[in-house]
Amino acid sequence: MTQSVADECLRNHTGDVLLIKQALTDGWLQCVPNPVFKHPLSRSLGVGEQSSIELALQSTNKTLLILDDFLARKQALRKQLDLIGTAALLFAAQRKGFIADAELVIAQLNNIGYRISAEVVRQLKNGMS
Repeated sequence: MTQSVADECLRNHTGDVLLIKQALTDGWLQCVPNPVFKHPLSRSLGVGEQSSIELALQSTNKTLLILDDFLARKQALRKQLDLIGTAALLFAAQRKGFIADAELVIAQLNNIGYRISAEVVRQLKNGMS
């Protein structure tokens, strides 16, 4: 994750901050400096989305962006970047046995204010069959 994304995640005062800090400490997540912006991106995007898309554009390695914001996804696709949403990532984690129930995790996320639509869940479930 870019420094902007880390700053955004770590400024909230929730239990997730501890989990994110632990993931950084354990090496599950890596924080990298924000890239120097070289590509035109929508100013409507948050700085975290902008820095993530810019980093992917500058990367010489194949990069998979995790994006849920509609405008950020649109920008990334316009730039021909590979992306996945949180819900699809959770269903992939379930298929690989990392988590037992993606729908349960999505319900928990929805309960704390994160919005993943029932239609997205249905489409992903149908894709698993």
